[in-house]
This record gives sequence, structure tokens and C-alpha cells, in this order.
Amino acid sequence: MKLPPGATGFNPSLGRQADLGEFTPVCHHAARAIDATVTGVTPAGVTPNFHTVDIADAQHHIAVLRHTTLPFIAFARPHANGDVTTTFVDHPDLAAAITNLTDVQVLTVDQLQAPLAQLDLSALGPDEHHQILYWKPTTLGELLFNFWDCGTATPIPRPRARPNPAPIAHREARSAPDRNTPS
Repeated sequence: MKLPPGATGFNPSLGRQADLGEFTPVCHHAARAIDATVTGVTPAGVTPNFHTVDIADAQHHIAVLRHTTLPFIAFARPHANGDVTTTFVDHPDLAAAITNLTDVQVLTVDQLQAPLAQLDLSALGPDEHHQILYWKPTTLGELLFNFWDCGTATPIPRPRARPNPAPIAHREARSAPDRNTPS
């Protein structure tokens, strides 16, 4: 899979961000289609880089994650306050209901667990590559749906070639002659 620019969420210059106001009604309609209800809505911020809509029915409580830059959706177990671990899950009925209403791609657990080494990251910009080096995600899911503080973070400084400093002249420490000792 070739990832387009903005995959990390660290590229605010890409233009239009996913609109939570458009995404939430899609989730309400999809929830009704599977006899569930929306129980919470959390907008993306500096972190995480995705919107979350919680949906519950009698058997499941699912967090629908909407990437803010790319048209990707994933399902996960809801996050507890302060928890930054994402456990992805599949929900085929909810996926079908959402894809009937919008053209975003619902990613499966198998897709989200794809190792980063199997992905084509060549279209990502240098700032995104620096974030990947810093945060060290190992899977597609960790890269796409993350809690990196990249909304306002300064890019990781690139190493600059430094000239070799001039050698420092070493001076031997000499003690002052003891005035009480005869010379």
C-alpha cells in the first residue's frame, strides 16, 4: 500500500481536514442501520490525529476513528481517559453501513496490522519521515491513528553538518610557587 502525504497527520498544509460535523451524522445513520446509538463524539486535536465517534448496541461498544487528513476509518475498542493504546477491531455490519453512506475506506484489522516495512512511504514528506523516526510506529494502524503531538509540534530538527571545532589549546595547571619554601 502506498501511503499519501498526510498519513501521519503531520501535514496541516494539505488543505481540507475531515469535518466532524459531516462525519457525525454519517455515524448516527450507520448506528441506526445496525440498531445501535452514538454515545459520544470526540474531536481530533493536537493529539489524537483522528475524530472519534463512540457507538454502542446491546453487545458492542465501538469507537469509530476518522483520520483527519485522509479518507480512512478504523474501528477500535473505546479509549479510557488518558489511554493512548489503540486496539483495533472489525465490525463488518457497521463497516457496510458506513460505506453505504460515504466514500471513505474502512480499514480492517488485518490491514491496520500490516508492518510498516511492507508499506510504500515514498510520498510522505520529510517532516512526516522525521516524525516516523521519532515515534517509531511499527504498523499501518500505529502510523495512521496516533497520539503524536504533531498538530503544533515543531518538526524534529534535521542534523546539520558541523565543522570540526578548532582544537582547544590545553594548558597545564601549574600551581603558584609556595612562598614559604626556599628556592
